[in-house]
Amino acid sequence: MATIQPGVPDGPPRGRFTIVYLIHEAFRRDLTRLAAAVRDKDVSTARATQLAGHWDFIKDQLHHHHQVEDDSLWPLVRPKLSGRDEQLAVLELMEAQHRSLEPYTKGVDGGFTSFARLGGQPAGEELARKIEEMQSHLGTHLDDEEQRCFPVIDEALSEEEFDAFGKATAKAVGVRGSARFFPWIFDGAQPVERHAVLTMPPPPVRLLCRFIWEPRYTRRAAALWGA
Repeated sequence: MATIQPGVPDGPPRGRFTIVYLIHEAFRRDLTRLAAAVRDKDVSTARATQLAGHWDFIKDQLHHHHQVEDDSLWPLVRPKLSGRDEQLAVLELMEAQHRSLEPYTKGVDGGFTSFARLGGQPAGEELARKIEEMQSHLGTHLDDEEQRCFPVIDEALSEEEFDAFGKATAKAVGVRGSARFFPWIFDGAQPVERHAVLTMPPPPVRLLCRFIWEPRYTRRAAALWGA
């Protein structure tokens, strides 16, 4: 997985963190969509089950995203920060925020259990509040990561080290996971950022994404959000 370089012709302005920004934006975007969708007073049980399935996908992506950071990224960065208490405190904050999200995630899980069984109001309104509560706490974490943690990582890791982390992350996602992951993060992305991210995987992944995965995602998104 090649490092994305900022400042090159037609390169992404957010540099090597482009893919992480796109992941964060996908979380923000779809939680907003979900909260609006479950508030529909005419939601059928079939529609409720469909939305619950997408929540499971978001939850799995969030778990994977945080697990990779906790298990692979922070241990890579932490040794580079020996004696630098302020920067180390930022990593500790990231880990603490990951843990603090668990009750909110479980709350949304419980809300979807009732919603998938009943559909519509009042379960939908209560679930929307749970989603927005989780979204607020997750949004604080994502903002802190972008504003406070990215500079620490940028200073601590060389291009080669960041590249090695990217390769490990891509291997963990795998081809099957990539089939949903890449089109999901490209929903609403700028073409320059989509192009930059697709320079990282091998050519077969790029072709699959363009001709199979993204058209399939477009159809699914239209069915899910009515777009």
